[in-house]
Amino acid sequence: MTRDSSVYCSQGPEHLDAIRSGPLNGKSFVFKDLFDVEGFTTGAGNPKWLETHEVANRTSPLILSLLMAGAECHGRVQTDELAYSLNGDNQHYGTPVNPKAPECLPGGSSSGSAVAVARGDVDFSIGTDTGGSIRVPASYCGLYGLRPSHGELSLDHSFELAKSFDTPGIFTRDLALLKDVFHCLKPSSDIGKPVRNLLLDSSLKDMLGGERKALLQKWVTSSKMDLIEVDFLSEQGLSFSQLSLLFRQIQGYEIIEKHSEWLDKWQSSLAPAIAMRVDWARDITKQEYQDAKHQQQILSDAIEKTLEQGLWLLPTTPGAPPKLDTPASELAEYRTQLMSLTSLAGLGGLPQLHIPMTEFSSPQGISLVGRKNSDSSLIATAKLLTQGGII
Repeated sequence: MTRDSSVYCSQGPEHLDAIRSGPLNGKSFVFKDLFDVEGFTTGAGNPKWLETHEVANRTSPLILSLLMAGAECHGRVQTDELAYSLNGDNQHYGTPVNPKAPECLPGGSSSGSAVAVARGDVDFSIGTDTGGSIRVPASYCGLYGLRPSHGELSLDHSFELAKSFDTPGIFTRDLALLKDVFHCLKPSSDIGKPVRNLLLDSSLKDMLGGERKALLQKWVTSSKMDLIEVDFLSEQGLSFSQLSLLFRQIQGYEIIEKHSEWLDKWQSSLAPAIAMRVDWARDITKQEYQDAKHQQQILSDAIEKTLEQGLWLLPTTPGAPPKLDTPASELAEYRTQLMSLTSLAGLGGLPQLHIPMTEFSSPQGISLVGRKNSDSSLIATAKLLTQGGII
């Protein structure tokens, strides 16, 4: 059977059997084309990268953990080129059809991981998240999506984009399975207790819009939780555009630092929009990077202090996914706004869980952000919030 090349990678593997029986017996998954499998080449969403790299000599410990837990793998799936996009399109392999909104982008860079789960090919998938690559496609495709705390899960034997932010992540259609998968990947994590105080920054209220705000209030009321308004960003003297720029400076510098040798030879193989980001990143100086890292630490400390009051609640994305025919200039402007939302967890190294609001005609939802290593509490709180106080 011919596989959809916009979702599945041709270099394989097409299937990996479970290694032994475990808590994920009978469950199937796919993995993003950034994770290594021994004997196969990782392509990072770009044919020239695939051509210029050798086969892997080790397998990602995350993939091994899932196989050891009883899950079977149904293949390697596509990513945006070098994972340097949030759209989910790829000029070389095509744009996967978003099962929840076929006229819209599926979101990236973990596009194949999200689409394979959303259309029911597999039960769950793993991807990576640097600037929102789990959270955004989860929102666009109507899935649960967990970006764990930075450093919580291993990225050994995988492609590196920006070391300050890269983290693996999980997509599922239901919360219970997400919990099971996370605990298989991080067996030492605690069960997690729900947090009843949710913090909403006053600058984000309008972005939620009427529908999300009404459903959120219904959830909060039925679960007997408290929604507390805070003014974190204004108190820090920060705008969303400043957050986005701070994140992109660190990310961009680290991309060039890691991949300049390859990019010097093969940047012409990249899509124009991604090549433009590379050009922008090349101009970031070491001093600008060091200054940005210093600002990141100050901001991270402030975020941690604020999160002593509860979990942060925010719109994962500004709204429904952009249409496929959205002009490039509009997408670039939208990306800045989008990254202002995703940068909060990224800059703080914090876990973020996207919760889909399936009641709406267009996929969208909200997120919970917690203190570092509070991943299990996010999952427990999401269950409490969406099930009317039933734990």
